Amino acid sequence: MIKMALTGSRTEDADQRNRIFCPTLDGLTPLQADLAFVMPRMDHNREVRENRRQGDWAALLASDPFGSEAAMFAQLHELGYLGVTNWPSSILLDGTLRQSMSTIPASPEFEYEFLARAKDAGFDTMAFFLSLDQARAALRAGPLQLVLHPGLLDVQTEESGAMVLGSLQRLIDAVRAEANGVPIFAYTSAWHEASVALSTLAVDGLIWLDAGT
Repeated sequence: MIKMALTGSRTEDADQRNRIFCPTLDGLTPLQADLAFVMPRMDHNREVRENRRQGDWAALLASDPFGSEAAMFAQLHELGYLGVTNWPSSILLDGTLRQSMSTIPASPEFEYEFLARAKDAGFDTMAFFLSLDQARAALRAGPLQLVLHPGLLDVQTEESGAMVLGSLQRLIDAVRAEANGVPIFAYTSAWHEASVALSTLAVDGLIWLDAGT
């Protein structure tokens, strides 16, 4: 099984194939990391561009209104990044907040279209998703890999944890039925594993959040 680290920490060893650099996550807990999209701490994409290659993958804020997208892609190529993913992401937004943010624009669909343009620019792409509808939108746009986020978990008992796992596995199976051959990863962390063993899901790999505790 493939294991990748999603991290905001810097490294002196840029040759790390399974490392996704996401500077806004530096020092955040897993719960805070899920709020990074609506509580920006920095000019995220600029931080990525101003750090030499920090592994093969760059996590980007798709709805960043500043700068030229083409120039950013060119700079990421120069820095040595090979892949792009959509994190921080709007996939966790719901209800009226999602509607209001979509005018920025900030929506899963916009992020997947951003990833499609990154793919056209020569990058591998990886799309975070939360639901079957989001997975379908990502697949229509053409990202090469998918990452299932479990959502904002509030698991109180072992039985409820088992129900969450069952629901997530059924979602994974539904996506696989429609997109045979597309790698599917599960997002997790030490905090997640303490309540729901997401690492036991039948997936192709895991994205481990390396964040504060």
